[in-house]
Amino acid sequence: MKPSRRHESLIPLSREHQYGLLLCLRIHQGLARNADESWVRRKANDAVEFFSSELTSHFKAEEQAVFPAMNNIAEATVLLDELVSDHRKLERLVSTLAGSAPGLASSLGEFADLLEAHIRKEERELFPLYEKRVKDNVAAQVGIAVRSFIGDAMQPGNPDLLK
Repeated sequence: MKPSRRHESLIPLSREHQYGLLLCLRIHQGLARNADESWVRRKANDAVEFFSSELTSHFKAEEQAVFPAMNNIAEATVLLDELVSDHRKLERLVSTLAGSAPGLASSLGEFADLLEAHIRKEERELFPLYEKRVKDNVAAQVGIAVRSFIGDAMQPGNPDLLK
């Protein structure tokens, strides 16, 4: 059997990252086709629901389990600050998507761009640093905490949001 690319404690988060990237892909594809207002509204609603059903607990798992395990790693300081800032920006964008403000398509595109960049930053920068520097006993505790927030994330909470 081929070994996993990710540390076991991070696998549920990486699975959820795949779901988030799929949502971003669907949004980018629709916006590129100049989707009509009703599609934009539906996809904005999907993004709001995805945030509620997936990202809220995902962010808690990161902020309360993964990030604290890395607080004493000097190379992670700036990266952790950026990631928390991204979380707050995404929360604000979701509030915009839930409303009826003009420029909904632009806000939806901004949400997808930020979420995609955020996920890639975690997968390409944060997780490799975690795997290199977090001790096994700490990672085991992180894994337990992550699963308490999001379970194994074997499938998205609502797969229909990713269509």
